[in-house]
Amino acid sequence: MSENKNYKQILDNFYDYLFGVIKLHREMIPKLKDELMLIQSGSLDELSINLNHQQLFIYQTKNFTEDVAGYMNELNLTGKNLSEVIKQLPMDEQLRFDELLSQFEKTSREIQFYKEKCQTLLEMKLHQVKKNIAQSKLKSDKTTYQEDGTEVGSINLPRAFEKSI
Repeated sequence: MSENKNYKQILDNFYDYLFGVIKLHREMIPKLKDELMLIQSGSLDELSINLNHQQLFIYQTKNFTEDVAGYMNELNLTGKNLSEVIKQLPMDEQLRFDELLSQFEKTSREIQFYKEKCQTLLEMKLHQVKKNIAQSKLKSDKTTYQEDGTEVGSINLPRAFEKSI
């Protein structure tokens, strides 16, 4: 009887652990939405702060694989992923854990969506910066030419007419 209570307690702890990880993932979604907005606005200081908060999330979930393996070991379960592990649980527990896994999959898809949006927007911004730099280099040539095409020399334009990026 005591062994059965211990098994149930470990199973409940495992469930609570997975629930906590899902909660951390849900809390990540607003941060990713903010990141997208900050990339659009070009607010680098605020973007840096946001990315620091995201690093905290990574730190909090860094031992996920090891923690899950520990629970699997305590419960004498095997499997390559959580779906396989859940199938080994008693039927009433399978339903509870399946619901949790379903929530995790939904949250993971939403996180992936926002990460891809941020990546795409960053690539577009980087392309625009590279384009502006290339145009700036072309405009920086201040060499003048005579009517016959021979080079006269460079002139010093007032800095007021230069555009800096």
